[in-house]
Amino acid sequence: MSTKINVRSPYFVKVSDASLSSVVFRLYVWEGLPGATTTAKYTFQKDAIGTDTFVVFEFADYVRDFIETEYNDYSTNAVWVKWDYQIYDSAGDTVGSLVTSSAHLALDGYGYFEDGIAPELSRQLLQTNTSIYYLDGADIVFPVFAEDNSTITINTDAPASMNWEDVTDFWEDYDGTWGDGTSVINWTDNNHTDQKIKYIKITGTEALGDNDYAVITSGVSGPTTTIYLKKVCEPKYTPVEVIFYNKFGAMQSLWFFKRSNTTLSIESETFKRNIIDFSSTPTYNTAKHQMKSFNVNGVESLSLNTGYLPENFNDVIRQLLLSEEVWASVGGQVLPVNVKTESLTYKTSVNDKLINYSLEFDYAFDKINNIR
Repeated sequence: MSTKINVRSPYFVKVSDASLSSVVFRLYVWEGLPGATTTAKYTFQKDAIGTDTFVVFEFADYVRDFIETEYNDYSTNAVWVKWDYQIYDSAGDTVGSLVTSSAHLALDGYGYFEDGIAPELSRQLLQTNTSIYYLDGADIVFPVFAEDNSTITINTDAPASMNWEDVTDFWEDYDGTWGDGTSVINWTDNNHTDQKIKYIKITGTEALGDNDYAVITSGVSGPTTTIYLKKVCEPKYTPVEVIFYNKFGAMQSLWFFKRSNTTLSIESETFKRNIIDFSSTPTYNTAKHQMKSFNVNGVESLSLNTGYLPENFNDVIRQLLLSEEVWASVGGQVLPVNVKTESLTYKTSVNDKLINYSLEFDYAFDKINNIR
């Protein structure tokens, strides 16, 4: 069982020895199986400061360079990381032998300050909320950590009318071979990095009832997690699904069910030109622009409302605002967006009674295609 590293937060390795003067530290990062690499990606050297007999290496940002976070394209769930180091004394002679770590599993997640240094976080459900509010008929997708050889079952009155499976990619489509609701999903860890995060995907959700739920049972430590599936029928507005990378380093879906608005913000430059025609008696065309615009383009923005959520979704909204990769599914097309909202007041049932969040997003591209 590997140790998880969340590399959006720092990860430190301290090297100490009474004779330490300097350390050569080599970092290995790779995809695939744990023993699949022999080539170091980075080599660092540090000297001890003053009378210190230790040095500290922090390498999380270097590991992030190898984690791809894309939608509907190649995406890296995790990478293996290990390191070795050699200690040298003040004369430049080696102290002891080369020290090599075991392979650690790095995900593009992070811990909060209050989580302490280098938390592993969940080894089962890779999202904070255990209640999933989904649009009636839309697919349900949620991420799980696959290393602990878990089993998942679903409790529903309409098992033959829906299909589900564990998939490698968040966006993977139903292919006709998935099991129905009577099936139990079992997964085992093959130790490959592209299998470490699994997405449980449920199709045909119009057949599900509002009290249906799924239960994950770990094959290693035995705890269970119950995921409650909450159907939402929205007759008035057109809901928008937002997908983002959460604190666990996995893609997560959040539906915004209520009112949405789209606005366009324009940027342009202008210059003042001479429009007089001197070919005969001086004159000018009143249909010509004296103030001429150029380099006109615009960025569209989305304003979305979640609808009423329980108080424990505060952390889900927090993770959405802290995400570096966000997409919105609008009109059947998934497009990249950036979170425009820069501050948030957390809502509580005591203070706010009914909890609805309004967030703003900018599409992450110019409206007029200027890709070169």
